[in-house]
Amino acid sequence: MPAFTIVTTSATQGSDSAEVNTLTDEFSNESEALGYARRMADEMLDLASQLSLDFDYTNVGLYEGDLLDEDLDPAHAAFKGAWVLDEEGAAFVPADEFREGIAQADA
Repeated sequence: MPAFTIVTTSATQGSDSAEVNTLTDEFSNESEALGYARRMADEMLDLASQLSLDFDYTNVGLYEGDLLDEDLDPAHAAFKGAWVLDEEGAAFVPADEFREGIAQADA
């Protein structure tokens, strides 16, 4: 079974800091890991709705491999993509598109 690392990052409106959580687990394939990450994103949206939180930036990133002890960001070669959360729900953005969006925001 291949291992995948899931990184959740969440920040709310008006907050200067983000909460980051990382977990590594084995999945039967990438599709199962992607589905698990989606469920995490949905749970974050449900929790935010219950607490009346507005997200500033929040995502659930998916990385291939057991990378629990590494510093991870979307520039990492193992990055597969991320579920980006907003008031409309969660949308999966593949690695290349996610990196492109960051580059455009930095410009």
